[in-house]
Amino acid sequence: MDNIWRTSFVLLFAGVLGGLLLQGCVSDQPGRTGLMQPVNEKDHDAAVRYYTQALQEDPESPDLKLGLSRSRQSASVYHMQMAERLMANRYYIEAIDELRVSVAFYPGNTRALELLETAKRLKESAYYSQKGAQQIRMGEYKHARQSYQRALELNPENTNAQHALEYFKPDPEDLAVHRLDFRSDEPVSLKFKKTPVVNVFEIISKLSGINFIFDKDVKDSKVTLFMADVSMDQFLEVLLTTSGLKGKQINRKTMLIYPDTGGKAKIYDELYVRTFYLSYLESKGAVALLTKMLGNKNITANNSLNSVTVRGARDELEVAARIIEANDRTPAEVVLNVEILEVSRNKEKDLGLSISDTITFGISESSSGISTSSPSGFAPLASIRDLGHLTSKELYLSLPTATLKLLKQDGDTKILAKPQIRVTNQGKASIHIGERVPIRTNRKVLTDGSTTYDFQYQDVGIKLTAEPEINLFNRVTMKLNIEVSALGSNVGTPDDPQYAIKTRHVNTVMTVDDGGNVIIGGLIQDEDRSSTQKIPLAGDIPVLGRLFTSVNSASEEKDILMSITPVIIRHPDMPQKEVSQFWSGTQSGFSLRMPEAERARKETNYIDLPDKAYIKAISKADFLPDDTFFSLHVFTTTSIAEAENRAREIEKLGYDTWVRKEKTADEGSVFSVYAGQYSSYHQAEEARIDILGADDTLDNIRIVDRDDVYK
Repeated sequence: MDNIWRTSFVLLFAGVLGGLLLQGCVSDQPGRTGLMQPVNEKDHDAAVRYYTQALQEDPESPDLKLGLSRSRQSASVYHMQMAERLMANRYYIEAIDELRVSVAFYPGNTRALELLETAKRLKESAYYSQKGAQQIRMGEYKHARQSYQRALELNPENTNAQHALEYFKPDPEDLAVHRLDFRSDEPVSLKFKKTPVVNVFEIISKLSGINFIFDKDVKDSKVTLFMADVSMDQFLEVLLTTSGLKGKQINRKTMLIYPDTGGKAKIYDELYVRTFYLSYLESKGAVALLTKMLGNKNITANNSLNSVTVRGARDELEVAARIIEANDRTPAEVVLNVEILEVSRNKEKDLGLSISDTITFGISESSSGISTSSPSGFAPLASIRDLGHLTSKELYLSLPTATLKLLKQDGDTKILAKPQIRVTNQGKASIHIGERVPIRTNRKVLTDGSTTYDFQYQDVGIKLTAEPEINLFNRVTMKLNIEVSALGSNVGTPDDPQYAIKTRHVNTVMTVDDGGNVIIGGLIQDEDRSSTQKIPLAGDIPVLGRLFTSVNSASEEKDILMSITPVIIRHPDMPQKEVSQFWSGTQSGFSLRMPEAERARKETNYIDLPDKAYIKAISKADFLPDDTFFSLHVFTTTSIAEAENRAREIEKLGYDTWVRKEKTADEGSVFSVYAGQYSSYHQAEEARIDILGADDTLDNIRIVDRDDVYK
């Protein structure tokens, strides 16, 4: 009997040992670890370097390829935002450098490309504005006016150039309407009182040398005109308008006169056909727009080519062209960076005695075939022959242990998804993270007794719908619809199940700055649970049983947080002023000419000599060299002698210096020492560090904007 018991135990022990060995072999197999992320995900440049190097080692990894693509886009957006901040402070050189880096990371960033061109124009505009001031000091007034005009062409909001051009008086503009070869360009003064219109044309013909041909329906009405010191072209235009006539130029010396009526216009007005090929505006919408604005029925759409063909007078077609150009613009675009997080507020308490749930078998050292090298007191190795001679005194059984547990934990956060979606202005973007669950909707019993069911698929999970609208002030207004749903309990019967859908829903409209972040939360779900562990029999003893019992209670509160960051990659494409604002004639006819009253008021052209007071004021101003934006403020003192001594010390280090007298808030005066002229902030910073290293008595050197110094 004792041999049978020993043999059974040996087999049991061998089985347990074999299982442990097998588990050890399995656990020792190398597992596949996840992709190691960069140390700091906010360091976008480092992330690009990391993924680039990793792809060289594993070129076929889809995870690495996706990571590189996303990190390059993130780095591009980061450098673009840095450039925008620099441009806001007029650091155009640094902004251009940042934008070039942004485009290098992601050539598809059209917003960065647009900003790069804008920064170049702004930098060039500032250059021409400074050049104009320098040319005034040198007496080159004509060239100065041209420089200021060029500065405004590059940047219409250049206030320095606008202010300077106000001191140049306007030139008289060419007001010719009819391109006729008049005998003289000298002004004329003519007076007619109740004179037949044909007689007036006869006198004009003798004075100007122009031939007039009259339509048979021209009435010999009487006109009264008193005009002095006007050109012959202006007099002719007023005569035609007040007499209800129109003129068609036959050649440079001949004009056909006919009544200004619809019937005669069909006979004499020459029409032109033009086809407009649209890029973004739909042809149907363009036809409706032009028909409403022009009142022309000769407008046709070609939907397959997305084009519009218009037939009309040349001025009418020019008006149509400007209307289309003002409305057929590239739509703005925004990238929505969405991050969905599940914040689990786990409140767990684990109190009481925890009883071990394992029993350890061991073999003592009883023969030479059993190893004695284990520090645990149990033999790690034994031969099969020695196992067959074991007795009960060599077998050891561990006693259960009890541990007092005092545990409380709170908090856990998990990122569920980080999608990015690109959408056009006023477009609709949708994100669904979850699954489509079939829900039974209808049960049918057929005539043969069989049963069929109808199913409808229900989206379950996290759904986001966003409709962004990009305005002209770098802001995005978003209509957001967020829904978090899950399959609930069965509210039907086991034979006819009907599942509830647990839903949490948010619907809102908000306005966010470009690159700003908004977090939406409060989609909370609570769950409570508890468990009890105790020693059989001992744990059931009244009062004392609590000593042999472990109670675990947990409360889990889950909150879905959604972080949305809109980044505008293409701003609204606004047309030029001459396209969005222009004169179009009268209700009865089209003309792009500016009315004479408006022409007299508007000042657009300039003579070459500005106001003398402006010349005197700008000549006294300090000279600001071209393309130098930064200097160093080195020292300030109330003594001009001390300031000049300090300036000479800085000049010994190889730097240009100058001393400026400046007023203080209490109407006193100080003398400031400035050094250097730098085109970039980086160059100024290097010079500041160099001076600090050479002279330890100067501890407050700072970089200043030269425009602020000289304003």
